[in-house]
Amino acid sequence: MRSRLLTRLDAAIAKARNPVEVACLKAERACFLARQGQMAQARLLRDALHTQFAWRPHAAVSAWLSLAEGLHDYYSRLGGSARDRVMRAHALSGAAHLAPLRALSAAWLAHMDMASHDMARMVQHVREALLGAQPDHHSARSRACLVVAYAYHFAGDENRALPWYARSRIHATADGDEAHLSALMHNQASLRGNQARLAAMFGQASPEATRQALLSTESITRFDAGIGTAALVSLVPMMQAQLLTHDERWPEALALFELHFDTAMADGLERMKPCFLADRAWCRLQMGERKLAVADAEAAELSLRQPCDLDDRALAQARLAQVKERLGEAREAALLRERARSDLQAHHVEQQRLVALLDEALADIDPATA
Repeated sequence: MRSRLLTRLDAAIAKARNPVEVACLKAERACFLARQGQMAQARLLRDALHTQFAWRPHAAVSAWLSLAEGLHDYYSRLGGSARDRVMRAHALSGAAHLAPLRALSAAWLAHMDMASHDMARMVQHVREALLGAQPDHHSARSRACLVVAYAYHFAGDENRALPWYARSRIHATADGDEAHLSALMHNQASLRGNQARLAAMFGQASPEATRQALLSTESITRFDAGIGTAALVSLVPMMQAQLLTHDERWPEALALFELHFDTAMADGLERMKPCFLADRAWCRLQMGERKLAVADAEAAELSLRQPCDLDDRALAQARLAQVKERLGEAREAALLRERARSDLQAHHVEQQRLVALLDEALADIDPATA
């Protein structure tokens, strides 16, 4: 299925006569290709534009190329350099008074702020994007609304997230941006799956919630296949592996972990490594692979020394407590369980702070018209 957004960009490129306008449209095309995972095509476009404007740089082209390079880094491996490049696009577009690109760059910065848990900067960039974008600037508004929805959802308030998800979908549909519609599905499924896993590990298991999350991942797989998405291909199968673990479908979960773990690390999912390894260790125990389970558990504990989100840390330690208990290490299991509860409590405090921050920053912005 060919993207409506891509078709529109190609038509605009064919119609444009100003070389700078053509170049900016091509850079925007490279942004879309990067989000779809078509990295080789995106790189060819960017390289050609760099060559064309090497001796006579233009601020607008440079800003668009910076954004395209940032999205390439982000969708290649969630790279740390991605934010620096998008910040450059934001700065260049501001200096050149390119308001639409400034708003779009702000929306992407908010997205990356959220990913790195810099909530104060996230709300600043969200406000800038929503206040700076015109009503029909769908790409900036769809991204900013998605960030707000994800933030409320992450903070445990899905009801407040839903109108923002809806508004993001409206803008993405108007833009013909199927890659963004895929991102919406990914975000909602990921958070619902994470909530199901937390409930299962901390005493309020809901097998139905787990199965609904699994159904969502299957929908994402079909949708992505239909639109040709090839970016960060390990995300969905690793999400499925974790949910299958909670659904006690050990052989299926273990097969996905073994097939996609290395790719997930290459895709930049290092922060999830403790969860992946702890769940894999639990699956191995269920399958009678005690020696390999011990090795995975030790690797999971070691990886907990690296930066890890509080909810993921709580999940990993709770799972490791189960593993240790099954291995007959009761004292270690009790310590891990205590740490897991402490991290979960800290996560709840973080959620409350985030809701307050969002409410304050968005008090004058109605999601129905965002």
